[in-house]
Amino acid sequence: MRVYGLIALAVVLIGWAAVSARAARYSVTLPIALLLAGLLLAGGDDPLVAVDMSSSAVQHVLQLTLALILFGDATEISLRRLWSAGHLPLRLLLVAFPLTVLAGLATGLALFPQANIWVVAMVAAALTATDASLATMLVRDERIPHDLRTAVTVESGLNDGLAAPLVVFFAAAAAAVGTERTPGAVLGHTVVELLIALVAGIAAGAGAGLLLRWARHRGWSAARAERLAYLAVGVLVFEAAHALHGNGIVAAFVAGLAVRAVDRHLPERHLQTTHDVVALLAAGVWFAFGSLIPHTLADLLSWRVLLYAVLSLTVVRMLPVALSLVGLRRYPREVWLLSWLGPRGLPSVIFALIGVQQLTGVSAQLAISLIMATVLLSVLAHGLSAIPIAERWSSPAALKPPTTT
Repeated sequence: MRVYGLIALAVVLIGWAAVSARAARYSVTLPIALLLAGLLLAGGDDPLVAVDMSSSAVQHVLQLTLALILFGDATEISLRRLWSAGHLPLRLLLVAFPLTVLAGLATGLALFPQANIWVVAMVAAALTATDASLATMLVRDERIPHDLRTAVTVESGLNDGLAAPLVVFFAAAAAAVGTERTPGAVLGHTVVELLIALVAGIAAGAGAGLLLRWARHRGWSAARAERLAYLAVGVLVFEAAHALHGNGIVAAFVAGLAVRAVDRHLPERHLQTTHDVVALLAAGVWFAFGSLIPHTLADLLSWRVLLYAVLSLTVVRMLPVALSLVGLRRYPREVWLLSWLGPRGLPSVIFALIGVQQLTGVSAQLAISLIMATVLLSVLAHGLSAIPIAERWSSPAALKPPTTT
């Protein structure tokens, strides 16, 4: 007898709530619990819970989930918060981000020389997006310097938005291989989609932001209604851009930036409904992701795939971050921490599940295997290392002198 997916997910979330505080003592996070639940309940050839990731409705929900994640992240990034972290987030975004994409591409081509270069590029871009929620215990731990925690949060909030157009283009170019479409035609189509997204995002985000700010200042709106309204803005811009044949994911990210730009003092509590809905949708994605593990287990255990995952979380991430910090006098352990805090999580998962829908055969299999292996390793490594790192950080051991790298 099979159980409906939503029923199983609801039971898992209720059970998690009952043990969450105790689990946190052992660095067991919600994504780890959901992955295990998805693996045990929905994995295998005869699962208790059936999860169909190929349906158009599920794909639409996946895109909407990522759109709301990017919208919520963008609304949280104010100029004041950006400047409070000094040069760190700008260096991570403007220097480390492109270097990480190039390093991921070079690593993939070295390990898989016969692979489609566009597929490897899509994987590299998808895995450049970081997810600070996987290291929440560290990001919120006041033993870690404020500017480091802020830099990680800002980077995580913006780099997935930067990765989105790259993933869209690389996936389309990969799908065009073997057809009459040229990379130039794919690029032109992608640019049109992004331009539509840019216009829709600015119009909806700025328009709604100005209206709600105006109503709030005059006492016309209630906080509860505004919380629902900001969620509606994210949904509106995603669906509008989609209807106009633009990229709804990028449009939502732009809309979030526009909302924050026109309402710099937007109260954080007014975004709580958006965050709560995203958390629920994200839980469903992690559960579904866990169900895919048995179907790709053989590929995940390939030494090339595992080596790529390890290198992606270490050299591919750490070397670009270290290079981006050249000239800043930071303690060696601060450079190491910023380099390590690049967990690959939900955005990369959704990029993979969306992108591979355009691919077939070996290309789709390679992309999903590399991203799944990297994310699974990241969930475990970053989740389980949070408490030990925080405790070691606050130890009385003497600091080494600051370094220029």
